[in-house]
Amino acid sequence: TGCTILDSKTAAFSKAPNKKSVVVPKTVKINNKTYKVTTIRADAFKGSKIRTVTVGANIKSIKKYAFRGSKATKLILQTKLLKKASVKNSLRGSKIKTVKVSIGKKAINKKFVKKYKKIFTKKNAGKKVAVK
Repeated sequence: TGCTILDSKTAAFSKAPNKKSVVVPKTVKINNKTYKVTTIRADAFKGSKIRTVTVGANIKSIKKYAFRGSKATKLILQTKLLKKASVKNSLRGSKIKTVKVSIGKKAINKKFVKKYKKIFTKKNAGKKVAVK
């Protein structure tokens, strides 16, 4: 699955499959137990052919250099849980150009575009990107 267990209820996305498009799931089943996927680890997408990454609704944290060494250019966010500190340097060393907010209805997306524009900055996330 590319996920590792963090504690009794949560898991981290640590190794992406080598596909063009990847969805980081909301939950993952490991040993017949379901865990919420809350973190994307550093170098999780390294060396992959991925172009588009969709981030599931339970992701709270994207670690430093998560997309380094991947060909990903588009990040689609379905999560409302990201904060300034939880995406620090996450885009550093990446080829990501666009961060698209796809949480729900237009009004909700608009609200989170405004919020995420403040946290996905060159100074904080490590790269200048377009947030839509």
